[in-house]
Amino acid sequence: MQSLSKIIGKRICCITWILSLLLLMVLLTFQLTHERHKAYLDANRTFLQMEQILAENQEELVKIEEAYKLDCIHAAEEVSRILDKNPEAIYSIDRLKQIAEETVVDEIHIFDQKGELFSGTEPQYYGYTMDSIESMNFFKPMLTDKSLQMVQDVTENMAEGNPMQYSAVWNDSGRFIIQVGISPVYFMLASQKNDISYIFSLFRVNPNVSYYAIDEKSEVIIGSNRLQAVGIKCSDEGFQFEDIKNKPKGFYSKINGQNSFCVFKKIGSSYIGRIISINYLYQDIPHLMPLILAGLMIISFILTILIRGYMDRFVVKKIQDVIQKLKLIMEGNLEERVNVQGSLEFLELSSYINQMVQNLTNANDIEQHINKALRTALKAGEPEKSLECILEYLGRLLCGKRSYIFERNKLGGDDNTYEWVAEGVMAEKDNLQNLPSEVCEHWYKMFAENEYIMFENIVEMKQTDPLQYENLKKQGIVSIAVVPLRDSDNVVGFYGVDDPPAEMLAHTTTMLRVMGHFIEALLRTRDLVRNLKRMSYLDQLTQIGNRHALWEYIDKTQSKDISIGIIYCDITGLKRVNDNEGHEAGDRLILSACECMKKALHGYELFRLDGDELLAVCTRISEAELHESVKQLTGSMNEYAVVLAVGAAWKSDCTEGISGIMAEAENLMYKDKAAYYAATGIERRRQ
Repeated sequence: MQSLSKIIGKRICCITWILSLLLLMVLLTFQLTHERHKAYLDANRTFLQMEQILAENQEELVKIEEAYKLDCIHAAEEVSRILDKNPEAIYSIDRLKQIAEETVVDEIHIFDQKGELFSGTEPQYYGYTMDSIESMNFFKPMLTDKSLQMVQDVTENMAEGNPMQYSAVWNDSGRFIIQVGISPVYFMLASQKNDISYIFSLFRVNPNVSYYAIDEKSEVIIGSNRLQAVGIKCSDEGFQFEDIKNKPKGFYSKINGQNSFCVFKKIGSSYIGRIISINYLYQDIPHLMPLILAGLMIISFILTILIRGYMDRFVVKKIQDVIQKLKLIMEGNLEERVNVQGSLEFLELSSYINQMVQNLTNANDIEQHINKALRTALKAGEPEKSLECILEYLGRLLCGKRSYIFERNKLGGDDNTYEWVAEGVMAEKDNLQNLPSEVCEHWYKMFAENEYIMFENIVEMKQTDPLQYENLKKQGIVSIAVVPLRDSDNVVGFYGVDDPPAEMLAHTTTMLRVMGHFIEALLRTRDLVRNLKRMSYLDQLTQIGNRHALWEYIDKTQSKDISIGIIYCDITGLKRVNDNEGHEAGDRLILSACECMKKALHGYELFRLDGDELLAVCTRISEAELHESVKQLTGSMNEYAVVLAVGAAWKSDCTEGISGIMAEAENLMYKDKAAYYAATGIERRRQ
């Protein structure tokens, strides 16, 4: 058996590495979240800049538009003055074109008082009225109000469909309306600055970042620095419009065949998005994680050494000191005192032991009995056997019919965990499991006040504790002595003796109270040993027994005259999975194989021997049942996506030894494995 120092060292090493891996995962998650949040903030800063640019451009556009309108009015007034001075030019197209060139206008149209176009630079429209087309209809209010001067917003001209801004004024005599059209070159250039593609071009510095503008109603891409995407549905590019509307913090999507992180914001009637490729977004993480892992490995190594040193110094060494002191006390040296103060637990243990020794010194008869009880318990070795020895010793010493230990369980009830009964007395342990909490409730209240239970006749408790009275009466108990068991300040159970002679009741409670401290220590040691044993006998990945558990099970089994079957399995392809897909995938394959065996071999003991070897021990099984179990196992492989090489051997009597059928099952497994490779053509060394 390994020393406590080695066991603790291994556990600390495992825990430290596990914590390091968990911390690495936390850091990885944090880094991913940080990069994603950074991309979200960058996107919002970009959106804010876009909004500012759009606002500035719009403000500039309004000013230019107002200036253009004013220039148009002035141009119309200038043409009107020229025509008033040269009325003969009204009917000369060439002269009108010359005037248009002089006044830097593109078109001149002259309407009479009824709104009919009768002259101008574009004769093809002669005869049109202000009711003829919508662009002329805009100026119709001037027919009823000669004080009006009107400028129309930029519209397409009637000749070529080019952008044009029209203005109109009455001549000084009020005989006709002069309409001029000017091409808004500077206004159109300013308008282009508000075009979304122009805005995107200002931000196209990083080729790994793309910008999209998507119309809210049509869900069509109306602008992008990837020109091929303009005009298509956003879903055709890889966007889900519901994500765009409902995930302002960003979302992942495959855009243009590339995994990307997308952030959208609604600006006006459109959703503006900043798209960044995942490879670029997380480009630093593959370089950063190995450095972090190396740092964590170094820290883990140092922590393991430090913690193990600390445990050796302040735990293992203290326990050894306690053991040495107990040995001296057990040898009869009652002058010895335990003074281990490394922790509250050691201080408490030292206090209990010293109090016990002091009580032994003060009471000579108790001293002799306790020394004998301790020697008997310590010789037993294991805490479980030590507790049984103490109960037997106390039961016989105090002339009781039954001695026992009760412990409070996780459900709040009480379990009779240990019991000794005198010859001819019926055991009650099996009948006293998970007693309802109400039965012992009164006792626990007394224990909380540092009191104990002592009744020469249980009839005395009939009025104050009727539930417990009925429980004890059913067992045929007359007198009783019970004391609490504590863990720190918490009462965790009790132990006592039934039917001690009346004249020994006082002596009985004294003995029980003194020995209670040692029993509490044994219970704590038992729990520690159970936990350590459970951890050392379990395979940490699959949570089934390991090789140590197998041999212990075999040692217990081969002494029984029963049939036994061995099913030896090898996980085919585990090495290939580990090499090609990583050890995490290999672990998943091992777990799948284990689940497959659990389903097919339910009720039998399973063990993991090495990395890819699993073994089932089937007791009290016929040879036919064994082969049927193997058949069920092979039939379950497809369900769990595993391939197992299986060998099975059976023996009618395992008292002659099991190693032979284990070797037989192993050989059959290797034959099955060779047959699999031969049938599939897979090279074995690659598996």
